[in-house]
Amino acid sequence: MDRLLTKHTWKDEFWQNPLDQGGLVVICLFIITVLFLILFAIVFGLLPPLDRVNQREES
Repeated sequence: MDRLLTKHTWKDEFWQNPLDQGGLVVICLFIITVLFLILFAIVFGLLPPLDRVNQREES
């Protein structure tokens, strides 16, 4: 029983430590940034390039 109480106390102490919370925030931001960049690359990689019309050829 004592073992379960100490494990529960450790989890509470982890969430109260601001350095551990900051570390989790940094890790989450890094993962979100990587996923956003992958999504950005997929979206703009699938779009067809715009056909640029040369102004000199039309005149």
